[in-house]
Amino acid sequence: MAYDFSSLPLNSLIGPLARAEDLLARLDERVHKSPLRDGFVQRQHFADAASALWLDGELVHTEDLVLHDAHMDIRTPTHELTRAHA
Repeated sequence: MAYDFSSLPLNSLIGPLARAEDLLARLDERVHKSPLRDGFVQRQHFADAASALWLDGELVHTEDLVLHDAHMDIRTPTHELTRAHA
């Protein structure tokens, strides 16, 4: 599938993209210096795993993934949950 980018208003997108890039760089620097860094990074790993499966059409709740990682499942893990945890 090919996308036609000629119809996109690139001039109006460049400003917001540059601002978003700047804000992400600032967030990265703030997280790097924060004492909460490890917890934030772990939470983002869980969110990334859930998002990756969502792109495949599977639904995994982040809370279930956290409980499964801590071996505190409240029900039998689904196939999607074990895929996200791998």
